[in-house]
Amino acid sequence: MKLNDLILGLVVLLVFTSCSISNDETPEPITKANIIGSVNLYDEGVSQIDNSNMTVKIEGSSPLISTTTDVNGDFILADVPFGTYTLVYMKTGFGTFKKFGLVHANTGSSTIITGAPSLGEVSSTQITDLEANASGDDITLAITTNPAGSNGNSRYVRYFLGTDSNVSNENYIYHSQGLISQINPFETTLTRIDLIGAGFSSGETVYVKAYGDSFWSNEYDDPDLNRKVFPNLNATSANAVSFVVP
Repeated sequence: MKLNDLILGLVVLLVFTSCSISNDETPEPITKANIIGSVNLYDEGVSQIDNSNMTVKIEGSSPLISTTTDVNGDFILADVPFGTYTLVYMKTGFGTFKKFGLVHANTGSSTIITGAPSLGEVSSTQITDLEANASGDDITLAITTNPAGSNGNSRYVRYFLGTDSNVSNENYIYHSQGLISQINPFETTLTRIDLIGAGFSSGETVYVKAYGDSFWSNEYDDPDLNRKVFPNLNATSANAVSFVVP
């Protein structure tokens, strides 16, 4: 075989081998994508405020995966490995909010969180006095706040019921919805039927504790604690009082 023919044959073989390797190469699998979401931020009432500079992070991530919201409340967590996560939302003056069980799957595009949470500032409303008065089959709670609620200055309160004298927002059997106070003291009535429906029995001693809250309470269900968390409560509160279920 002539030398030139040998060289030509080797060149053809190398080109063919190179093409074969290139065609058989498996592309690197996609293991990451962005998580995109947004928030709406409010004061302790219903007025929307600056949406920027809220930290959003993936709980327990190492290295930490974190970002901040822009002026529109939008955020992007970049290049997040696929998995199921808990997102933590934090900003000075706001109660911490958590979103559990976010599934970040390989769908070929970013995971977009639908439904922007509305998050409020921590309440400035203090509870200065609390009374529970019985009348027939009803229990009336009188909740005094500072500042006082009025038609032009709505305050927000929430109460918690339990059979433990140390009832609190972390130790309760029943919690009320957020209540709007526009008079001081604010009064709300619990009937015997209400109390039995909440899990209590006639003749049972029940303790109640009240807190100032915000319109957007940032509340969430925590599966680890097995209870609902209320991040925006004002810790300054009157002592718990008790009553007997009619």
